Amino acid sequence: MDDTSLAALHAAGVAELLWTAPGGPPGATGVVPLVLGGRAAVALPWAQVATARAAAAAGSAALVLSDPRLTGSRWSPLALTGRFTLVEDGTGELFTEELLDQELRKHPPSRALADSHMLRREHWWYLPRLVLVLDAADVVPVDRREGPADAVLGVDDGALHVRTVRVADWDADPLPVLDGPPDASGPAVLVGQELSVPDVERWTVHTTTGRYSDGRLTAVRPAATRELEPVPGLFARVRRQRSLERTCIQALRAAGHG
Repeated sequence: MDDTSLAALHAAGVAELLWTAPGGPPGATGVVPLVLGGRAAVALPWAQVATARAAAAAGSAALVLSDPRLTGSRWSPLALTGRFTLVEDGTGELFTEELLDQELRKHPPSRALADSHMLRREHWWYLPRLVLVLDAADVVPVDRREGPADAVLGVDDGALHVRTVRVADWDADPLPVLDGPPDASGPAVLVGQELSVPDVERWTVHTTTGRYSDGRLTAVRPAATRELEPVPGLFARVRRQRSLERTCIQALRAAGHG
């Protein structure tokens, strides 16, 4: 990977992860982009084990840096496509030694769980990670997303095509999509993100699926919401953390860790 791409990864705050899925539209989620050994990586908590394994099993995947929020001066909008290798870091050693500092810098909520040795002992379940490392076959520029009308489109026509697109009317069906890939057609996903800046305490990732062809999405299955989640109260914050802890521990134990 060239120096420009590495600099953009280091400077990016959030990214879109997309992957092909047999018999359906590509999967998609929002992630914190990291760098491991000179390659793009993400480190998902074990609560997201199904997502990590699906992305690693995919024939094609992409990491898209389209969101200008929370970025540094060397950020540029890029799409990196290739295949992921999954490292199941059941002890947290890899994540703690190689990736934790990056995550703490980019993802403020992680600081409440892992910003000191005491916090890491208390929240031991947060350090084991599912590390996806991208073997990038191609790196291409994309347009930056400018607001709620913009999203990342992923189309599977035997290969995964990704573009930043604009949706003028999210309620339309068929759904007009501006600046999509002109020659691709097939199962597709539109993924967008809303997040609270600078704390990232609230982070809504929305996906709309259908079939893309000729600049529009048909058979549309809309996202449940595209709005930023409301500010959580104290009890909601506690419930969310306990749910994350419980799900991570269950997944770790099911995989023979912990």
